[in-house]
Amino acid sequence: MDNFTINSPENTKKYDCIVDYRNNKSLAENGISFHWWGTENTSLHCHNFYELFIVTDGKALHELNGKVNEVNKGALFLLCPEDCHRFKMIDGCSCSHMNFCVTTEYFNKICDSLKIDVAELENNPKHSLSLTNEEMNYFTARAQLLGLISKDSGNSRYTLMCEIVSHAVVALSLSGELAKLNYPEWFAKLLEKLHSPEMMCCSAADVYKTAGFSPPVTVEYFKRYTGKTVAAYLRDLKCAYACDLLDGTKLSTLEISARLGYYSLSHFNRIFKEYSGTSPAAYRRRAKM
Repeated sequence: MDNFTINSPENTKKYDCIVDYRNNKSLAENGISFHWWGTENTSLHCHNFYELFIVTDGKALHELNGKVNEVNKGALFLLCPEDCHRFKMIDGCSCSHMNFCVTTEYFNKICDSLKIDVAELENNPKHSLSLTNEEMNYFTARAQLLGLISKDSGNSRYTLMCEIVSHAVVALSLSGELAKLNYPEWFAKLLEKLHSPEMMCCSAADVYKTAGFSPPVTVEYFKRYTGKTVAAYLRDLKCAYACDLLDGTKLSTLEISARLGYYSLSHFNRIFKEYSGTSPAAYRRRAKM
């Protein structure tokens, strides 16, 4: 259980051990920490902080507050203080996940900055969701970038952790059908169309034309409902799709660039590196490892 597990005899009736944030230097000093968890069972435990984990490969059984479910690649979970859980490996299967731990004080600050009600988030019966390929590519790319940053680099490492946790919290608070219900129907249909492969080479002008509204109106809706400009939304969408193509096809970087409407390879390489923290070639090599 990492180096911050402590046993508590008075609580063994409920679970085997408590994980205390004060016994983890990074978590205690900075309010947030990150680690990868590999293929192994865990004992039933709880903790006095928030925990977010994303299954990055394989599948396993996950017990949470007495209920057991199978979790698969792409599952995002929020665990609140005093939640009891454990992992159990499935015979013949491996499983790995990225894990972010956040103290109650720091988690409240993140939610406050995002205008998210912590109590409402905790009371939501659904504390998990299945990430889309686009979302999964984002979290994987950012976690890989996090792995390249030295633990001695100071604030940059913790700023990136905060960014990743913030995205996860937003995804959970606006997950599934709830997020779709918050969109006007025309905007939901527009986003659905933009996510189709045939639209991956489109430009901002194409988006305005497809939307059927003036550019200022379309821009305002993108800012209101996605927090991004049209150009930024298209950039992230295209780069996420590029990750899928780099991982799942033998298309050259030049061919992928052209499919996405980037006819300057150097421009595409720069945009992709800004998004993922690495070049397309390096991303493909890492994905094949």
